[in-house]
Amino acid sequence: MRKTTLILTTALTLTGPALAGAPLVTETADSLAPGDCELEAAEARERASSLPTLRSTTAILGCGVGAESQAALIHTQTRFDGSREQALRLSGKTTFVAPEPGRAGWGLAYAVETVKAPGSGWRSEALDLVGLYTRELAPDLLVHANLGHSYSRSARQGSTLWSLGIEHIDTVTLAADVFGDDRNRPGVSAGVGFGLGRRFSINATLAWQFDEPRVRVVTLGAKLEF
Repeated sequence: MRKTTLILTTALTLTGPALAGAPLVTETADSLAPGDCELEAAEARERASSLPTLRSTTAILGCGVGAESQAALIHTQTRFDGSREQALRLSGKTTFVAPEPGRAGWGLAYAVETVKAPGSGWRSEALDLVGLYTRELAPDLLVHANLGHSYSRSARQGSTLWSLGIEHIDTVTLAADVFGDDRNRPGVSAGVGFGLGRRFSINATLAWQFDEPRVRVVTLGAKLEF
């Protein structure tokens, strides 16, 4: 995978290692209730000047497992310049203090990842640990913050991940994030989500990264709650 795409690929798929509530990039501090599940699918298209387009398809199944925790299985297939790479992540999130009006919420997200490159088998790639913070600023207006660490086995190095997002929840959900790591310039994103009934929603996100060459990612997704 191109080095110039790492910050957006990392932020959009790793900064929220459990089950971020799209169109947010930043992971929230709350967890699914026991027995509640969410199935998400997303298609992303990444462009950088003078380079081929990178496309990825992601499917996420997450469920509340009790003890203020949830677990998720995430499969991503990335297509770039005629080659394909797959990633499989097992992730979770635990809420220590649930966010409530007038009280901030705290939690911890964690994930392990394996990848399969063309012509090779599955191999262990990443380990992530991210602290989560959520607070209500006003009715239907929330701020979220993440700070954590990701270790890449192939690169043999770790990176500090961070993210700050704001979300307005109503008939239409609006979200904006700034995110990055300690090795690249930050990125920003803006997203919108629409509820189509009580349990089904669609969303779209546009993100930019400000290193050279500049990278832009467009993501379209859908979520089913059951």
